[in-house]
Amino acid sequence: MTTPKIALYAGGPLGPDKIAQNLDATQKAGWTAIILGLFHIGRPEIKGQNHGDIIFNDSLFITEGEYQADKTWPGNVEQLKQGGSTVKKIYASIGGGEPVEDYETIQAIYENNGNSFSGTMLKTNLQKLKDTFLAIEGVDMDCEDNYDKASFVAFCEMIIGMGFDVTFCPYDRWQKSFWTESLAQIEKGNPGAVTWWNLQTYAGGEGNDPKDWANAITAALPDFSTDGFILASDWTEDAPSQVTDLFSNFKQETCLGGGFIWNMDGILSSGSTMADYVAAISAGLKSASALA
Repeated sequence: MTTPKIALYAGGPLGPDKIAQNLDATQKAGWTAIILGLFHIGRPEIKGQNHGDIIFNDSLFITEGEYQADKTWPGNVEQLKQGGSTVKKIYASIGGGEPVEDYETIQAIYENNGNSFSGTMLKTNLQKLKDTFLAIEGVDMDCEDNYDKASFVAFCEMIIGMGFDVTFCPYDRWQKSFWTESLAQIEKGNPGAVTWWNLQTYAGGEGNDPKDWANAITAALPDFSTDGFILASDWTEDAPSQVTDLFSNFKQETCLGGGFIWNMDGILSSGSTMADYVAAISAGLKSASALA
């Protein structure tokens, strides 16, 4: 295994009103990637929202092409990579949580605009995200509510066209073909734009094994290298020792490129530290590698 990615999904604790107090600990914990979330796509069924608004957790974030949050937040997000920090990548995650309809909303915007995102407020607002948060280089696709491949691939291609990288965050083993076929379509025009997969191997994704997903990718894309492409994961319902045990199960898996934890909120209320969870992932990955 090459140097592993060790990623953290971070919500409110790195939001506009709390990020300053959590910057130092996040910089020093050992994470290599921070995935900010949860971002959602506005829809008029919710009071105060329009189609294509960008919501951060429950707060209106970008609307009509205008940034609405604390003006200091973009600079604070940039600081996550500074001051000797181990953080090298920052992504924004769209989707997840319950109940949400982000990818249903994305499909509706796409189809209502003649199967295109051109000229939509969604595209305008996402461009504002790109222009405002220079430290965010990618978007994580946490698609859990709707599996429409045409709108999903078009959405990814729009994001990529703006200069973002993309990660996939699958959990449902019965949807392997959706994810692998989407990857295959994106690879045709934008090879390498999907940088890795954040595979959920906890909760609804419990029982997922990275090698099974790697085999599905290879079946769809025989020439695609899955070496180091898939991150395994755990959540903070598990203590650090249990995280180590979970990761150590993935033996002899060349597709394993690291791991992530869901989520920062849980760590801060767990009695353990972020560094404890980083060490737990690292120990599990080392064990799996040593036994390969």
